[in-house]
Amino acid sequence: MNKNISDGVQKLYNCLAKGWGNVLIPQEVRGILDKEVRQINASEEEEKNLYDVIELYGDNKQSVAEVRKLYLRTCSRVLSQEMRKQENIENVISKAQEILQDENNVEKEDVNEDWLMRFFNSIQDIGNEDMQTLWGKILAGEIKNPNTFTLRSLDTLSKITKGEAMLFKNMVPYIINYNGTRAILNDIGLNENYNISYGTIVELAECGLIDSSSMMQLTITISKKIPLEIAYNMELLRGSIEEEKQIVIPIYKLTRSGSDILQVIGEAYNETYFRDVARYLRQNNPEVSFTFHNIVSKNATNVEYVIDGVEVL
Repeated sequence: MNKNISDGVQKLYNCLAKGWGNVLIPQEVRGILDKEVRQINASEEEEKNLYDVIELYGDNKQSVAEVRKLYLRTCSRVLSQEMRKQENIENVISKAQEILQDENNVEKEDVNEDWLMRFFNSIQDIGNEDMQTLWGKILAGEIKNPNTFTLRSLDTLSKITKGEAMLFKNMVPYIINYNGTRAILNDIGLNENYNISYGTIVELAECGLIDSSSMMQLTITISKKIPLEIAYNMELLRGSIEEEKQIVIPIYKLTRSGSDILQVIGEAYNETYFRDVARYLRQNNPEVSFTFHNIVSKNATNVEYVIDGVEVL
C-alpha cells in the first residue's frame, strides 16, 4: 500500500484495477504512452482492417474507395464517442478521488463487481459537471461503505436530468424523517405556503423518487414511554401522551431510490417549515403534548437532546 495516499483512495484504485486497468494512470504518464502509440506505423493494420470491411461488404455495390471513406468515417465517429465516454468516466473518478483524499475510515469489504459495472455503464454518457459531481459522491460513498447505494437507485439516477435533480434538491428542506420514514407532509394548505405543488410531486414520482399516492398515510403509535421524536437539523420535536395513541400523518413517501439519492445530495433545512409541521401535528392531535428540544449531538442511530423543552404553540 502506498503510504502517501489515503485508505479510501487506495481502495478506489484497487477496485478500478480489477476491471478498468490503467484508467487512473497519471495524466503525464498517459501522455507519454499516447505519444508512443501515435508513433506506431498503423498503415499495415489499417489495410488489413479495410480488407476485412470490404469482405464484409462483399455483396455491396460500393467501390473500394467509397467503402474506404465509409470505414474512415465510422472509425472517426466511434473513436470520438469512446473518447467522450472515457473522459466522462475519468471526470467522475476524479471527483470521487477528491472526496476520498483524506478518508481512512473505509470498510474492508470489496465493492460488488456487478455494481461497479453498472455504475460505469451509467456514467459514461454523463457530461454535465454537476451530475458528474453527484455520481462522484455515490462512488466515494460506495467505496467507504459498500451496499449503500442499490442497483435500482443507479438505474433511477441514470435516467434523471439535471433539471429533475435540481427539482428534487429544492424539495430537500421539506423532507422530514418521521420515525425512519422520509417523506413530505401531504397537506394542501401547508404545501401551498411553500410552493410545493402537486405537479412537482407527480414529476418526482415519475422520476422514481417519491410515491405520489394521495391516499398514503403514516401511522405511528406513541405513548409516554414511546414518544414521537422527529430530529430536524439541531432541533427535535417530541410528542407524548399518557395513554397509547395512534397518530396518522398523510405523506408523500420517498422511494428507496429517493432516500439513497437524498443521502448523496445532503440535507438542507427550513426551520420555519419545521415549526409549521409541528403546529400541524398539534392541531390535528390536540390531546398530545408536543415540545421542541435542542439537540446536543446526533448520529445515524442516536440523538441526544436537552430534556427541558419548549411547548409547541
